[in-house]
This record gives sequence, C-alpha cells and structure tokens, in this order.
Amino acid sequence: MNNRARLLPMCLLVIATAFATVMYGQTAGGAPAAGAGQGGGGAAGQPPAQLTWDFNDHVGWKQVFDGRTLDGWDGSKNVWRVEDGAIVGESTVERPTIWNVNGANTGTAWLILNGKLRNFEFKTEIKLEGRTNSGIFFRATRLGAIPDDVYQEQLKKRIPEGGPTVRPNGTAWEVRGYEADYGIQPNGSLGDCCNGPQRGVGQIEFGKNPLPPRRPGGAPRGMVTLTTEGNKRELLGTIANPQDLAAKFTPTEWNQVQIIANGNVFMCIINGQLMSVWIDTDPKFGNAEGEIAVEVEGQGNVKAMFRNMWLKVLP
Repeated sequence: MNNRARLLPMCLLVIATAFATVMYGQTAGGAPAAGAGQGGGGAAGQPPAQLTWDFNDHVGWKQVFDGRTLDGWDGSKNVWRVEDGAIVGESTVERPTIWNVNGANTGTAWLILNGKLRNFEFKTEIKLEGRTNSGIFFRATRLGAIPDDVYQEQLKKRIPEGGPTVRPNGTAWEVRGYEADYGIQPNGSLGDCCNGPQRGVGQIEFGKNPLPPRRPGGAPRGMVTLTTEGNKRELLGTIANPQDLAAKFTPTEWNQVQIIANGNVFMCIINGQLMSVWIDTDPKFGNAEGEIAVEVEGQGNVKAMFRNMWLKVLP
C-alpha cells in the first residue's frame, strides 16, 4: 500500500485511539493513559485524560426498549418475549429456533431493531444461560425468508433423518452484517457475520450463495486491526492481553456492552473496558448502513437476555 492509500486508514486509527484514550482512559497498550483517574499530569501542556464513561448517562440517548413490550423490534414470537423487564431469546431441545444444515441441535435467532442506521452508539446489558453464543449485529441486512415447505425439503437433502419440522422456520429474520460477538466463552471481538445458517439473499439451494463469503478476521478481543481492499488485514496495535480482558466480565451475570460505529471505525466496550477496535475500509465488503439485531444461538437449552437498551445517533 502506498503512502497516500495508507493516509485515510492511519487517520482513522489516530481518531479511534484518541477517542478511546479520552473517553475510556486507555491506550493501545492496555495501560491507563498518563494520569487517568490518578490526578497526575498528562502530556506537556495537556490535562490528564479522565475516565468519563458512565453507562447510566442517558443525555442525548434514546431508549429503544420500554421494559414491557417488543414495540419497535421485529422477530419470531416463538423465540422472543419480555420477562422481568428484559428481552429474552430462548431456544430449547424440544423447540429449536433454526437448525443448521449439519444437523446439529443448534438454535439461532435474531431480534431486529427497526430502522437503518449509519453512525451510532448502542448500549445494553446482556446475560446468558446455557451453552450460549450471542452478539449484537449492526449495519445488518435482512436475508429474506425461505417458505416453510422449501425449507423443510432442503433440510431433508442435507440431514439424513430429514431434520425437525420447524414452523415458522425463522428465516425471515436472518441477517448479515458486522457483529460484536458475545458468548458463554468470553468474547468481545468484532467480525463480519454471516450468510445466515442456511443461505444468502435469494438462495434456495444450499451451497449457491450469491453473497461474497464471510470474511475471517475482523478484530479479535484485545486487538486494533485495519482491513483494506482485497480483505487485507493488518494488526495495528493491541489493547491488552485477551485473557486479561476476558476476566473483565462474566457472561452468566449482567454485563454492560456498548458498540460504537462511526464511519469506518467500530469499537466494542464491555463494562467500560475497550475490548476491540476494527477499522474497515474494504469497499467490497463494508456496510455503510443497516439495522441493529440481537442474537441467541447455541446447543441444547440456551437463553440470551437483554435490558437497558439505549441508542445515540451520531452525525
């Protein structure tokens, strides 16, 4: 990459790092910024960076879950409900949500916040039960529904015993977009996900996906990465040891998760700790806008719960 081609990504990195340092008192090395929270001096002539993050600060934010209904959200009523002031997504052995084509007992479902967004901050609290993988999708595109009879016929082609009868089959809410991954095995990574458990847009036959394949990589927990044209990925810096970051949250308890999408820069923050930063300038794969969706996924009896959901639209 020549110097001119690198100029924009590097400027974005400077902006991302500065934002993380000022707002969260952290640098790419994982250590607190000079004087952060300690009253010490900062750089020459500059005040010390202070941790200003407060999950309960709602000035400029819009509440997108009223604690009682799923108004403003779209998803299968067989999967999603409101219980004790939280949105609950659940899949069980007896009533799985969507079955993957390999026949595994895996439930996957999304609940979508209506309305496309470009630049925003989104925050919520998450709690998981069972062998659950969850996440927050953003700038996501809906993949479109497969009719029940066609869905069942395709399952029979891929699963010797024909698979279960699942109606409605849930494919109307499959999405593809960026994802802040959040699982029972602590994550906090940013990535590009997915083609849907069954297919891509307009596809009926399995294995004929009109969408570009999912990109590997993204920004694993603890990393600041840059993706450029041709899906070339560079590690620009580190935030902290991934194992140390994993110790900052326990998925089976309530944790505060915040996603920031501003231009080509994406950030994942859990309990006030910056987990990952991804700068995506790939013109073929990058999504300029889309919807936010929360996910429940896992084997057996699994449950993902969300509460205190807030949105701030950025310029």
